[in-house]
Amino acid sequence: MNKFKANSDGPIDAGRRSLLCGMAGIPLFQMSGCGGGASGHESVVTPLISPASQGADLPIIPMVDGSVDAAGTRNFSLVAQAGTTTFRSGVAAATLGYNGQLLGPALRLRKGENVAMHVQNNLGEDTTVHWHGLLVPAEADGGPHQVIAAGARWTASFTVANAASTCWFHPHAHGSTGRQVVMGLAGLLIVDDAQMARSTLPDTWGVDDLALVLQDKRFTAAGQIDYTLSASDRTNGYTGDVLLVNGALAPVWRAPSQWVRFRLLNGCNARALVLRLGNSLPLLQVANEAGLLAVPVARPSLALGPGERAEVLVDFSAMPAGQEVPLYASTAQGGMGMGNAAGATEVEAMRIRVSLPKQSNSISSPPNTLPAAAAVVAGPGAINRTFRLDGGMMGGAFTINGRSFDIGRIDFSVPANSVEVWTFTNATNMAHPMHVHGVKMSMLTRAALAPPIYEQGLRDTFVVEAMQTVRVAVQTAEVASATPLMFHCHILEHEDAGMMGQFTTL
Repeated sequence: MNKFKANSDGPIDAGRRSLLCGMAGIPLFQMSGCGGGASGHESVVTPLISPASQGADLPIIPMVDGSVDAAGTRNFSLVAQAGTTTFRSGVAAATLGYNGQLLGPALRLRKGENVAMHVQNNLGEDTTVHWHGLLVPAEADGGPHQVIAAGARWTASFTVANAASTCWFHPHAHGSTGRQVVMGLAGLLIVDDAQMARSTLPDTWGVDDLALVLQDKRFTAAGQIDYTLSASDRTNGYTGDVLLVNGALAPVWRAPSQWVRFRLLNGCNARALVLRLGNSLPLLQVANEAGLLAVPVARPSLALGPGERAEVLVDFSAMPAGQEVPLYASTAQGGMGMGNAAGATEVEAMRIRVSLPKQSNSISSPPNTLPAAAAVVAGPGAINRTFRLDGGMMGGAFTINGRSFDIGRIDFSVPANSVEVWTFTNATNMAHPMHVHGVKMSMLTRAALAPPIYEQGLRDTFVVEAMQTVRVAVQTAEVASATPLMFHCHILEHEDAGMMGQFTTL
């Protein structure tokens, strides 16, 4: 079986994978979405191309537990490095990875433990490593202020404060985040806690608990990853015509005949994905990006904006041996809505082949309720802050409250360990996925209505649709720090171009 391989620090050996995808010479057609209006531009998304044939076995992201030292601190080692990966037979494409050629491992964290993340930068250029979704001190956040110079080493130390959840890590050096992510720098953070340990959710990694990292890329005729940004890319964000799952094109995963848990990450720079299974199989959503939901929610399809995650359960127990189930992906309406964009191509992202026996520890049915962490609640006297997402006129930069990012400017300060209400109003004709570092959040309203169950609970990333307002309750960091935390659009080309601000905690 063709998988990533890991040593104790979780390096990934993807260089020998050969994906017979025939990408040379593929034209990069584009389609128009929501044009005109206040933004003065058309939302243009590169259509995905359906693969001609099934690829190799799905690479399994390796799980790394780290090592515990005499002081009780769990240590992890990451090396950001350049490498090559074979996406097309006979062509070695330049890629970046953590501890290997492409992507990175999954690091298992436990709530309450002290952790030290040791990062060595062997890229030959500056980078950072941001722990997306983790509640860490600002000094350990890995944002634009924690630059790791080429050849340098950085250690982030913190106590794991998150509830059980699926988070991820990726670069956040201002101006180069989009390129470094497209080239392959992304890994997972799997947080466990006592409540998760007592749950009956599937948890055998790679067997009935499977992580899927979905990313789109473009390739040159020579088979290299193409991050040449057009005017459309700078306005709408980079979208590729090839969708990869764990770095592979249209892979096959062999599933056991039982309930399986999928951890889904939209790791795309700008594309919002709508995912559904063939055979009319429902997706039973049990978690969003920041933790468990209060109850499972059956959904025919699932939309994820860039940076968002979700956990779903799928029942394969009634399927005969050899039954195949495709996972389909398409682009969400208007960039990020809940339906498919008009004329959007739906492609087969991967195929699930039910061919393994049921595990002895498999569940017979999913739980009716889940141990969700408490949502953030804002009292009547909470401070209110407003954020207007604007710009984009005639191809200009998108901004927040009329300002582009300035690393030397603090936009505001918040009191430590307090709850505020932040209102995000999108005055543009495209959706923006918003991410706030170092805080707990819960959605209060979307378009003046209470959010559906699957948008409730804790959040760290949420989509603000075109011409829409979203209100969230924000619980600030417990400890004051003069080091800034970021808030920004997670369309990485918008972020790199300045759709970002920063705040400190007093």
